[in-house]
Amino acid sequence: MDKAYKNGKIWTDQPYGSIKLEPWLIFHDKATFLEVLRSYCIQEGFGLSVERADNRRYTAVCAVESCDWRIHASRLFDNVSWAIKVISGSHRTCGRLEENPVVTSEWLCKHMLGEIEANPEIPVETLRRYAQEKFQLRVKKRLLYKVRSMAKGKLHGGWAEAYELLPRYAEMIKQTNPGSHALITWGASSGDVNPKFRACFFSFAAQVRGFLRGCRPIIGIDGAHLSGFYKGILLTAVDIDGNNEIFVLAYGIVDTESCDSWTYFMRCLRQMFEQEGCNRDDWTFISDRMKGVELAVRETFPRATRRVCCQHLYMNCKNNGFSGSAFHKLFWIAANAYNEYVFGKAMEKISEYNANATAYLNSCIEQWSRHKFDSTVCCDHNTTNFVESFNACTKPFRDMPVFSWKRVGARFDKAVDMEEGQLTAYALKELEERTAESRLCYATACGGGEFEVRDGHVNFPIRLATRSCACGKWQICGIPCKHALRVIYDQRMNPHDFISPWFKAAAYKLTYAEHIHPMADPSQWPDFGLPSIQPPTIKRPSGRPAKKRKRGENEPKKGKRNTNVKCGKCREFGHNSRTCKSGGTSATGPSTSKSGAAGASTSNGGPNTRKRSKAAA
Repeated sequence: MDKAYKNGKIWTDQPYGSIKLEPWLIFHDKATFLEVLRSYCIQEGFGLSVERADNRRYTAVCAVESCDWRIHASRLFDNVSWAIKVISGSHRTCGRLEENPVVTSEWLCKHMLGEIEANPEIPVETLRRYAQEKFQLRVKKRLLYKVRSMAKGKLHGGWAEAYELLPRYAEMIKQTNPGSHALITWGASSGDVNPKFRACFFSFAAQVRGFLRGCRPIIGIDGAHLSGFYKGILLTAVDIDGNNEIFVLAYGIVDTESCDSWTYFMRCLRQMFEQEGCNRDDWTFISDRMKGVELAVRETFPRATRRVCCQHLYMNCKNNGFSGSAFHKLFWIAANAYNEYVFGKAMEKISEYNANATAYLNSCIEQWSRHKFDSTVCCDHNTTNFVESFNACTKPFRDMPVFSWKRVGARFDKAVDMEEGQLTAYALKELEERTAESRLCYATACGGGEFEVRDGHVNFPIRLATRSCACGKWQICGIPCKHALRVIYDQRMNPHDFISPWFKAAAYKLTYAEHIHPMADPSQWPDFGLPSIQPPTIKRPSGRPAKKRKRGENEPKKGKRNTNVKCGKCREFGHNSRTCKSGGTSATGPSTSKSGAAGASTSNGGPNTRKRSKAAA
């Protein structure tokens, strides 16, 4: 035995492309020998025809009959190690195989794991080109789909294994992050030995406390479909911090989006607040008109204020037959109006356009126009764009196992470096933009801390004591409007003193005073005496699983320009600059509309307004 090892050479890993086999090359075991032999065959581009294979010996020749290449290996005296005894011949009469039968999905998964890890959604066609260039192989697309799925399983674990770990994961969250709320709901069906997953809810202590201490009392809620093996709905509660950035409050997974599932999520949210000693129930919720949301919010938070996303409300109007460039413009003027005067004027115009449209908008019980918003919230968001932004961030992970999702990191270091009284970057930027706009306004002192500011042809009363302006923007946003800034600068005051505390360093530091603590690898978790739950029942429809959301009939297609045409001269909709009859000559001239000066821009039709390309014009 010692002589055999003395005469031989121990195999050491060699990169693909430089593998060399020789007699008396010793391998750790048979599996290692077969793996190296497979890589060598793919590297040299020939197939194998096995003549003999058992527990003691292995003999194979080239798949081409006219080729004299042959290899023979056998087990050594220790009954574990294997060695190549004979390797002879050369591939002189056989060409290179591009469709090699020795290639397996396991081998491709091992050698393409790095590429798939760098880009989990890498196209199969890209993998085909990579296999052709790297290994000189022609691989079928169906095999590469399997390889990509296998690689995701190795990187992130299996779907069923992830559900088994969820109860222990919840306990580890509570152990490593005291005060966190983690709930897993399961139940056993008739005839099942192990319980099945039903729903879950997660919120880390740093998220809850940061929201209660330093964030504005507005919560955006939404649901997104999971595209993994077992499907489901991801429910999220998202807020925005003082820097106008996404702040995740809580998230959960349910089987379907219904009244029961939203009630489950809202009850967990209420219990989470009460756990931190907060019994408040007058929060402001903003969402679209999803199924079951209204009843769930009213049952859990009776005094809550409901805002509806204006973009979804506008799509509902289009579905009811209220559309066109004129209605589009008037709707967004009414939605973005900061005072009742501009809102009333826009609604009068809508009534002239279609009285049924006005009746439909008046029947909306949720708040959708900015002039109705609570001034204590200091948030003028009338769309769920910040919630949709979070959904877009989670999209690459929604087809992975539930346990593999990444947590949102806290902006802890950024908050530590802020000085006392410093404004957030968002508030500072808004202040600079409104300061530039205030240069065209003129202020007149009226006495008693009251002022009158002239903006174009409209006068706006200002009261610094109550921090109010007739345009309404200061009260709703929490940051002085251009009219208030004109007065503040004329009085030689510091505008920072008139900005809401939500946008200052103190609130931002409280938001990110705590961070999410890390936890050990799942292999090191204790058992906790919890059962291993099974995945939910698969509800897979026929056909290929959908990865993208189906857009509505009136919803613009992704990557397509909007059909609303906007003139570059007069800023009106319905025509372009070539067919404009208003006589305008400047595309950047100031607007003289009274409604625009009163707090709502008539030149900004809404978030989906885009210019057509030159070819379309």
